[in-house]
Amino acid sequence: MRKAAYNSTKGRRKMATRFPGLLSVFAVILLCAGVTPSFAQGELYVANAGTPSITVYPRTTNGNVAPIRTLSGAATGLNSPYDLVADTVNNELIVVNYGNASITVYPLTANGNVAPLRTIAGAATGMSSPMSLALDAVNNELFVVNSSTSSITVFARTASGDVAPLRTLAGGSTSLDFPNGVGVDAVNSEIFVANFLNNVVYAYARTANGNVPPLRGVNSVSMVSPWRVAVDTVNNELVIAGGGGSVWVFARTASGDVAPLRTLSGAATGLSSPFGVAVDTLNNELAVANSGGNSVTAYARTANGNVAPLRTLAGAATGLNSPYGVAITTGIVLASPPAADIPALGAGGLAVLVLILAALGMLAMRRMNSQGVASRSANLYGPTQLRAGARGGQPDR
Repeated sequence: MRKAAYNSTKGRRKMATRFPGLLSVFAVILLCAGVTPSFAQGELYVANAGTPSITVYPRTTNGNVAPIRTLSGAATGLNSPYDLVADTVNNELIVVNYGNASITVYPLTANGNVAPLRTIAGAATGMSSPMSLALDAVNNELFVVNSSTSSITVFARTASGDVAPLRTLAGGSTSLDFPNGVGVDAVNSEIFVANFLNNVVYAYARTANGNVPPLRGVNSVSMVSPWRVAVDTVNNELVIAGGGGSVWVFARTASGDVAPLRTLSGAATGLSSPFGVAVDTLNNELAVANSGGNSVTAYARTANGNVAPLRTLAGAATGLNSPYGVAITTGIVLASPPAADIPALGAGGLAVLVLILAALGMLAMRRMNSQGVASRSANLYGPTQLRAGARGGQPDR
């Protein structure tokens, strides 16, 4: 038993030493395919209405640190970007522009003065002073909040040009009142809309269309001028950022005038006109974009009361300028390299490389297996027992 345990431990150590090699092979394949892998802890995306620009940082950035990428310039079409979505499923960055009532879409790793892949804009779209947007990655739809017309317009994720929405939620029965934020719950097929003037966050069926009343609404007396709402489907919570310098957390199914589960508020929090909010369920953190303080503050997801942030991104080097929207990605980010980097192989060259690596891997496995058989035989019989016995040349028992 002790020998078996030793061999098991030894095998795990061998696997641990080989894992970096497997990652290296993976990285080589990606590089030769024209892709640069970044094994980072994720990234933080910020929409700056004042510049206008999108600035990107490593997720755990703290202090007065320059962005690793900045999307800005005339070609981008950015115009007072108020909110954004980092779509890691389709590797796209989706931005809503308040200034010209448009939605612009870019590669997720876009950097510099880059033209959008697609633009939704024009009279047919029904967009008017769009303040926020949310992505339903399951049903491939975009939800846009139009503050001046108190409406929600829904588009196909890949929509482009002057296109009519798939659905429009609007009318007196909806109770929408200068909506500022929207969140999508694809798990329970609902959307949530934060209304700035009547201080209510309403829930609607995801496919609601026309002059339809809400399913329910939460309107705690402590919640004033809610700007944005993020839906945490993992913990069944609504996270709401408000103009009063607070972040409120309610149960997802909360209804009526109920007390929040938690309230983040007070001088120590560093909150200053918190406009955007994002939930990172993987790392159990919240990120808040503070338009008043030109900062992004991060907290433990369950932070409550007058609690100091875990990290604060602020200062001239950050490029933050009226940050209104924030998004978080976690895990591996794949980026296409600049033209001056390693040239990408074509499809044929990549196929040859994969075959060569596969052959090398098979040879290595055969060598490992042959070594393993010899090792097990030696452990079983011992060096003095491997001799012919009386029965057909088999080892003596």
